Amino acid sequence: TAIAAFALALTQIITEEPIKVQAEKLSDETRASVLASAEEFESMEFDNESYPNILEIHKGLKDGETVGYVIKTANNGYGGLIEVIVGIDSKGTVTGVRISEHSETPGLGAKAQEPKFYEQYKGKSAGSSLANNEINAITGATVTSNAVTGAVNFAIEYYTAELVSGGDSK
Repeated sequence: TAIAAFALALTQIITEEPIKVQAEKLSDETRASVLASAEEFESMEFDNESYPNILEIHKGLKDGETVGYVIKTANNGYGGLIEVIVGIDSKGTVTGVRISEHSETPGLGAKAQEPKFYEQYKGKSAGSSLANNEINAITGATVTSNAVTGAVNFAIEYYTAELVSGGDSK
């Protein structure tokens, strides 16, 4: 038992860092998929109490200049929490949306991860919240569709309130 416990602990120590590195690499790839104009991403601080649905914010940089932001939000869907990653460029346009985690029904709500659904957000103005009728809902998964739109709106609301003037000091 002691040998097995030691072997498991050693394995955990050896694999912990590579797992973290791989997870961060995947996160950067996802950020790049929603804000393609950025070459690197810098984590930003934000007021979690004022914005409880915001999970993370990253400033997208190219040649040291801010080209936009990637905001990770969460909203309740039909099957539980849906985490959505939203890219908004410095001109105030949604550049991409991806679903990073969800517990939605396979075959219905899970279709939110398909490009046919999430590509609808691309090119929308981040000047004001999106109405649910601006996005074609997934047949049989209106709750999921509305939850994703709500999550995108959390990102838009933060962008317009905190970032639109370039005031990224938080």
